[in-house]
Amino acid sequence: MSRREFTKTVYAQIVKRALHPKHGICCEGCGLVLGAKPYHIDHTIPDALQVDKSRKLTAEDGKLLGVECCHAPKTKVDVAVIAEAKRREAKFLGFARKAAPIKSAPFPQSEKAAKRVPKPELPRRSLYQENNNG
Repeated sequence: MSRREFTKTVYAQIVKRALHPKHGICCEGCGLVLGAKPYHIDHTIPDALQVDKSRKLTAEDGKLLGVECCHAPKTKVDVAVIAEAKRREAKFLGFARKAAPIKSAPFPQSEKAAKRVPKPELPRRSLYQENNNG
């Protein structure tokens, strides 16, 4: 299922909520006055983690975030959390991928290793020697 977008009405409600009478539009994440800086309306809880997608989105489901100050870091965290949730769901449902061993060519033998001469074996010594001094 695709990501749900906010309607124009809900979008306008979120922007009005973030509008400060003296300073203009402020980031709802950190309070930074954005002025003409770009902003994004983001889901408070990532849409991919929502179970009930039949419910319509409201202004409480989103917040206005400055692109530079809060949206980029939040998105980075959200992507990791969503990926983890998908891995857990796949494992729970029994179709998680098993990690395959890495298939690669063997390492080539170096010239130095090829020139090595094996050490000659030493003759075996007995562990216990008879005492002839006696």
